[in-house]
Amino acid sequence: MWCEPIAVIGLGLRLPMSDCPRTLWQMLCDGIDATGDIPSGRWPSASLFDAAPDRPGTIRNRKAGLIEGVELADPAAFRLSKRELRQMDPQHRLLFECAWHALEDAGLPFDAVRGSRTGVFMGVNFSDFQRMLARDWAALDGYSVLGTTASFAANRLSYAFDFRGPSTVSSVGCASSTVALHEACRSLMLGEVEMALAGGVELMLSPDSSIMLSQAGVFSERGQCRTLDAQADGYVRGEGAGVVVLKPLSKVDPSDRVYAVIRGSAVNHNGRNEWIMAPSASAQADVIRQACAQGGVAPASIDYIELHGSAFLKGDAAEAEAIGEALGPRRPAPCRLGAISNNVGYLGAAAGIAQFIKVCLSLHHRTLAPTIHVDAPNPLVAFDALGLSIQTELEPWAAREPGVPPRAGIVSTSLGGANGFVVLEAAPAAVLERTPAPVHFLALSALSQDALRQRALQLRGFLVATPDSVATLEDICFTAALKRQHHRHRAAVIAGDRAGLVALLDSLAASSGTTLLAQEGMPLEQVEAGRVFVADGVVPTEAFWVRAGRCVSLPVYPFQRQRLWPEWLSPDEVCRSPKDARPEASSLLQAAAVAAGDASRVPDVRGEAQMRAFLRGHLADVLEVEPETLDVQGRTFFELGLNSIGATLLKERISRALELPLATTLFFELPRLEPLAKRLVSLLEAGRGRLPSDSGDVSTPEQEEQGLMERIAGLSEDEAREQIARTLAELSLEVA
Repeated sequence: MWCEPIAVIGLGLRLPMSDCPRTLWQMLCDGIDATGDIPSGRWPSASLFDAAPDRPGTIRNRKAGLIEGVELADPAAFRLSKRELRQMDPQHRLLFECAWHALEDAGLPFDAVRGSRTGVFMGVNFSDFQRMLARDWAALDGYSVLGTTASFAANRLSYAFDFRGPSTVSSVGCASSTVALHEACRSLMLGEVEMALAGGVELMLSPDSSIMLSQAGVFSERGQCRTLDAQADGYVRGEGAGVVVLKPLSKVDPSDRVYAVIRGSAVNHNGRNEWIMAPSASAQADVIRQACAQGGVAPASIDYIELHGSAFLKGDAAEAEAIGEALGPRRPAPCRLGAISNNVGYLGAAAGIAQFIKVCLSLHHRTLAPTIHVDAPNPLVAFDALGLSIQTELEPWAAREPGVPPRAGIVSTSLGGANGFVVLEAAPAAVLERTPAPVHFLALSALSQDALRQRALQLRGFLVATPDSVATLEDICFTAALKRQHHRHRAAVIAGDRAGLVALLDSLAASSGTTLLAQEGMPLEQVEAGRVFVADGVVPTEAFWVRAGRCVSLPVYPFQRQRLWPEWLSPDEVCRSPKDARPEASSLLQAAAVAAGDASRVPDVRGEAQMRAFLRGHLADVLEVEPETLDVQGRTFFELGLNSIGATLLKERISRALELPLATTLFFELPRLEPLAKRLVSLLEAGRGRLPSDSGDVSTPEQEEQGLMERIAGLSEDEAREQIARTLAELSLEVA
């Protein structure tokens, strides 16, 4: 069944040495190897390394393609407490950041897509973080469930951006993100969703998974991915994440920038094979033909294919054989082959999305990037007979006959036998009439003042480095004002040319509190539009000289990340064999609980003012913020970042500290500080009894003590013995 083409309109990524489409493309064009030695801050590889391939509990090489800052996150962007973020798998946090950047890159303000039928389809394989947390059961809490369950890798995105379409995770090994792409395309084709986010992630947080893979014999002894090379002997691992924004080509807005178009996709399995990990050339050829048939594309029209890139002589040969068989021998030019794994390492569950993003950028730039680490071709591949060649140079994409756009594909396989293929082609040329504008209004915003200053520096550098032939000032200002979400801290600069904008951004970044800067002589309506934007976050479109524009890739949002990591998971702890006891784990956790204020002593809290201060302190502890930074005025606990698990933790702390039996529902019935403080004060007073009245009444404790003495005095000796025996029996004590 032929399906409607699907447009790729946004890219978000974090890969080794690259955090946006621009830096990734530059790295690929420069032929950089982004892998290196695993640093001791991740785990002490010296104690784990052993070149022998079968030494138990060791890893065969010290190399990997890593990203920096996996222990960091921006709580303001997540709108979650630090406590919850510490228990969240960094893979989920990374996907959130990539989804944010992908939506920005697509020119989709978050408010514009909130509540839409947008599907989220993610690929995830390993969960190192869950295994690490499980090393100490006392460290597990309700947040551990939300933070490490695989489905939350997608569900978290649907919740954060208020998407109402399907939200699923695919876990089929190394083909996971390619299968997620296929599921997204199928959902769009069936009309289940109007837009989709698809992607995948893999991080190396613990040596566990690397030990398993090393013992499976898949790691390169020399420490390089050399896909298609005669010396290929396995791979080095890489890590990262990518998310793409997809929608039907017929729904593309004239202002959208389309990187590439998906024509078809398919997945299958090897079935019964030599062994489960053995590749199957016939199954891979079938999946290529299925994807081409679905898109109505002749296999012979494909110019370039991005290989899976596991860097084994036999595996590479099987992929090449499958491609040659599916595409057929009668083609005017050889099909070029390449592999991003040679640059960044083998990305596991994120491999497919990394391949996909590379091909999208190649089609967008009409340029083929070089494949590094190929000194001599794989001797098991008959390149000429199969009509294939290795793309080893940076060169323009060769033009084909009129009416046939450049086409490419990505192929995925997995250790478990799953295969996938996606067919892409260059986007149709968009025609947009341009009218130069005499005045340029550049809007910028962020979640904090520090991020706003950083944003100003980002845009300043972008304007200096980006020529008008790549992105016009009209398109830059159009994108910044009308194709981005505007946050609570806002600023605007207004100038007549690029140099003027650069100078004003310099001043804005250096100032403290300035939010609107304009060159002398700027029209009053532009300056007034700037005031409105800074005050309300609304850009009056009539203030623009150019009403139409095209979305361009601006610098990604500058997350203000901070370390949010379970501190007991030190590199030494991460590398501790699970059979080795963790010293004094329970006592360390107990000390931490006491330091956090979990004391059994009843505090002397009297009056609503003291109760509010008491609640504020405990709420700040649960959210892991400084009490003085907690803006509770008129806001609910849930607006501050609390959820049902946090409410349960808060209830337990307060109930224990006040020695009051409390229901968790109380925090939902009274979700603000003032009414909750009032209720707790009344409960305390009822428990303590009110102060003696003028009539001379004794307090409740005195009444209870006097009544007890009277009841004891009224008992006979036998009745007293029977009552004492019954009470001791209830306490499981024996009386001699």
